[in-house]
Amino acid sequence: MKERLPALIALFMLLCLVITTWWAADYAQRSIPLDPPARISHEPDAWSDRFIMLSSDPDGVPKNRLEGDSMKHFPHNDSYEIVNAISTGQRPGSAITTGRADLATMFNNDKTILMRGNAHLQRFPSEDTSALDITSSELIIYPEKDIIETDKPATVIQGNSRMNGKGMTYNNQTRELKVYSNTDVSISNKDLPSQSSNTDQAPEENNRP
Repeated sequence: MKERLPALIALFMLLCLVITTWWAADYAQRSIPLDPPARISHEPDAWSDRFIMLSSDPDGVPKNRLEGDSMKHFPHNDSYEIVNAISTGQRPGSAITTGRADLATMFNNDKTILMRGNAHLQRFPSEDTSALDITSSELIIYPEKDIIETDKPATVIQGNSRMNGKGMTYNNQTRELKVYSNTDVSISNKDLPSQSSNTDQAPEENNRP
C-alpha cells in the first residue's frame, strides 16, 4: 500500500490540474466578451473622381466601358454609384451604343446598370442601319446581353420617325425593338420600305430598326 501511495497522490494531483485548467479556460471564455459580427455599412467604403471601368472579351478586346465624373462603392450590396455616367457598348458585330444619365448604379456583379435622370441611349449609324435614339427618365442596361429596357415612358427616334410609348426593350445584337404601349407614332416616308405604298402604316410593336 505504501508503494502505491505516491502513484495515487500523483494521479490525484494530475486530475486536479486537468479539472482546474478546464475550469479556468471555461471561465475565461465566458468572462471575455466576444466581438459582435461585423456590421455591413450602408456608407461608401471607396470613392474616386473621374471613374473609368473597362471590360473585355476572352481575347482581351474591350467590349464595354463605363465612366463618370465620380464614383462611390457601397459594400452592403456591392454596388457602384456613378455621377454623370456614360456607358459605351462596342461589341464586335454589333452597332456601337452610348448611354448617358445624370446618375448610374451598377450592381448584380456588374451585369446591370441602372441609368437615372435624363437617360439617353444612342445607337450610332452603320452601313446598313441608321442612328437610333432612346430617351427616358430611366433606362436599364445589361452590358453582357447588349440589351436595354425600361418600364417608364420612353421616346424612340430613328431618322425622321418618332415613337412614344411606355415600356420598351431593345436588343442591340438582333436590333429588335419592342415597345409595349404605343401612345404616339410618326413615321416618315423616308423611313418606310421603298416597296410600301401605304405612308400611314403604323409600325408593329415588335420592330427591327
